[in-house]
Amino acid sequence: MEKSVSNDFKELYKLYYDKAEYEMNEIRSDIKGCNLCFPENSKIKVFGSGHPMADLFIVKSTFTKREGDSNIAFFGKSGNAIKKSCEKLNYDYSNLYGTDVVKCFVSEEIRERCFKNCSKFLKLEILTCQPKLILSMGELATRTFNLIRMEDDEEIEFYPGNIYTLWLEIKVLVTNDLVKSFYDLKAKRQLWNDIQKFFKMAKKIETPKDH
Repeated sequence: MEKSVSNDFKELYKLYYDKAEYEMNEIRSDIKGCNLCFPENSKIKVFGSGHPMADLFIVKSTFTKREGDSNIAFFGKSGNAIKKSCEKLNYDYSNLYGTDVVKCFVSEEIRERCFKNCSKFLKLEILTCQPKLILSMGELATRTFNLIRMEDDEEIEFYPGNIYTLWLEIKVLVTNDLVKSFYDLKAKRQLWNDIQKFFKMAKKIETPKDH
């Protein structure tokens, strides 16, 4: 009987996983064809990466050059920093989903417009992934949540260490910008404290993964 239940769970899980993976691919396709900020498509597009049904969702404001070169969010130094944190805190890195708010190369003068335009893709990624916890890295990433929150949700402000609620049930932990923490010791200490808090919360809510 137990084996039958286990097999049923695996089959059902695979159906949900395949559906989520399909939806993520559709989002990537929409991002690739987006030209809301430019008359022509930007040649540099960066897509979210990780488990499409992750309980833990990590988002930062924009991407680094390494991420831009690879078209993959959290590629290179950013991803290695998160991976090392997972190793220290005994969490499976493959169960995370990571993304950037801004998906394509932008100059400073049009970045604000890009955050607004890209917020719809962030919303779709969250709806597909259906995480239980979100780690919001940086002020601009945090402000973006106010573009996609429900009317009854509280305003999400940039106070590192604070926890807010999105869509009535998803917890959002705000922290410092990841790249900034590479060069700012105070920001790095706060970020590390928040990452520890994030994974401590995760161990209380994690659901089984079979993929």
